Amino acid sequence: MAVRIIRCAKLGRELPAIDPDTPKGNQALKVALLIGGREMQTRVRDTVSAEAWDMWTDHMRMVMNEFRLDPMSDEANRILRHYMQEFFFGGEAAIPNYVPPAPGQAPPGPGQAPPAPKQ
Repeated sequence: MAVRIIRCAKLGRELPAIDPDTPKGNQALKVALLIGGREMQTRVRDTVSAEAWDMWTDHMRMVMNEFRLDPMSDEANRILRHYMQEFFFGGEAAIPNYVPPAPGQAPPGPGQAPPAPKQ
């Protein structure tokens, strides 16, 4: 099957779409359905590139960790739906209290406190 090219809503350029015929693409569309329902799944399939989806999976993991979400809960899906919508189709929503690591600094590991901010 030929690669389908779409104008990516996130990246603003012509890129390969998520391919539902591959295991990775099929999983992506199932996740979009689970988090956002049929309308979000259709919107992701039609306007989100495979590259943007890969970016989303990293962002989604960060949101889940920052909010300490249980992936099986309805509350997690509600929060992820909001952040998915913002990530792909709007300005990115800020994650409360999130401080990105300084350049060249690894993020703290599990159970470690983040480093004190420099004065």
